[in-house]
Amino acid sequence: MAVTDAYATAATYRAMLSKSDTAEDAEILTDLTAISRYIERKLGRFFTTDASNVTRVYQNTLYTNQPKTLFVDDLVSINTLKVDENDDGTFGESAWASTDYELLPRNAADGPEPAPYTELFIPPWSTKNLWGHHRVELNGKFGWPSVPSAIERACVQLTGILRLETPRGTRQVNIGAETVLETSEIAQDIVADLLNVYGKRSLF
Repeated sequence: MAVTDAYATAATYRAMLSKSDTAEDAEILTDLTAISRYIERKLGRFFTTDASNVTRVYQNTLYTNQPKTLFVDDLVSINTLKVDENDDGTFGESAWASTDYELLPRNAADGPEPAPYTELFIPPWSTKNLWGHHRVELNGKFGWPSVPSAIERACVQLTGILRLETPRGTRQVNIGAETVLETSEIAQDIVADLLNVYGKRSLF
C-alpha cells in the first residue's frame, strides 16, 4: 500500500456499511482518501508504507541527555545508514554495519498489531560510540508495517459521517470534510480515541 492510498477500500466501506451498489465506488474512494489524509493531520503520522526505499536526514538534538539514542520517524526497515562524521555536508563515509545499531522498540513489528520502529540505539557491542551532533542519513522504508484495523475502521466510519451514510452522521448541511467532522460529536469521539492510542507524541 503506497503512502498516498486510502486506509480502506470502497469494497471494505460497502461491506462495513451494508451497501451493495458499486456505482459510487470511485466517489467513495475519493472520500476515503480525503479522510485518510485528515486522520494523518490529526495524529501526526501516516500508517501506510513507502513503496520503495526513500532517504531522510536526522540529527540528534537530544545529545546531552540521550547520546546513544536517535529518534526517527516511524520506520519499517533500513537499507543503509550513513553519518556525516566530518560535518562537511555530505555523506561520503561508509555505511554503518547493521550490528552497530539496534532498532527500538525491540520486536515492535512482531506483536499482535505490528508497529514501527521509532529509535536507533547504539548498543555496547557497536564499533561506534555516540551519535553526536552529526547529521544521519537513513535510506529505508518509513511508515507502519500494515494499517491497524482500528485506523481502517475509523476511516470507514468517518467517511460514512462525511457522506451522511451512517446513523452516526450529522444531518446539518456543511461544506468540506473538516467542517462535517468538527460538527459531529461522534466523529470527534472517534478522533479522540485514535489520538489516545495512535497519536504521535512530541519528543520536545
